[in-house]
Amino acid sequence: MPKKASPSPNPKRPCDMRLARVRFALGLDVLLAGCGPAIPPAGNYATVSGRVTDAVTGAGVAGTTISVNVVLSGTSDANGNYRVTNVPTGPWSYSVQAPAGYNSPAGSDSNTPLAPGETRTLDISLTK
Repeated sequence: MPKKASPSPNPKRPCDMRLARVRFALGLDVLLAGCGPAIPPAGNYATVSGRVTDAVTGAGVAGTTISVNVVLSGTSDANGNYRVTNVPTGPWSYSVQAPAGYNSPAGSDSNTPLAPGETRTLDISLTK
């Protein structure tokens, strides 16, 4: 006499398995939704760079923080040079935080949008 197959300890009906697969797929879709086009491809970024100088002497001013679009920033080096990379293209704005002894100039919105791959020069002159 042939042996009967023993029943599985936790038998599931086919419709339960399909429902579990659908739930898994939907959960995976929701999880991966944030990995899509929210971050533009590398070629869609621009760079803002320049030199911060003393308005009277023309010497570079170190320690000036230039913020672009509020969240990106760069700090000028000993020669006054700075660089802010990975700036999304399109309209942009900036603000300047001068080091002690200098006045911070008013920031601004730029009238000319940044283009993909562009390096925009923004030189800043500080007064005491």
